[in-house]
Amino acid sequence: MPERTMRVLLVEDNPGLLDTLADIMWTADIHADKALDAPAAFGLLAMHRYDVAVVDMVLPGLSGVEVIVRLKASAPGTRIVVCTAFYNSDLLAEAQALGIDATIHKPTDPIELLALVKKLAALPPGEKL
Repeated sequence: MPERTMRVLLVEDNPGLLDTLADIMWTADIHADKALDAPAAFGLLAMHRYDVAVVDMVLPGLSGVEVIVRLKASAPGTRIVVCTAFYNSDLLAEAQALGIDATIHKPTDPIELLALVKKLAALPPGEKL
């Protein structure tokens, strides 16, 4: 039986960065769904299960924290990476308090993010980096 493809949710309001990250995931045989804002992410969360979600903290309308709250409630096993330009902010502190798995800072090195996504997806449930 073929191995199940890893599935990643990318939530990023910069279309160019979003497309680049998705292309890198696809090149590594990782299925990547793209959302430009929280409502689009919520729609995808209602339809699919994700191994890892990469969530920008600053989104139009609702923040990345709302996406993380919804992820934690609907798919507690999904690993969460916060991707942010902020090193110290209230939003980042809120995300960390929710129990995210990792933080990566912008500008994002796509290869570093890919390695992090693979590492997180391979961890047993409940285990932290």
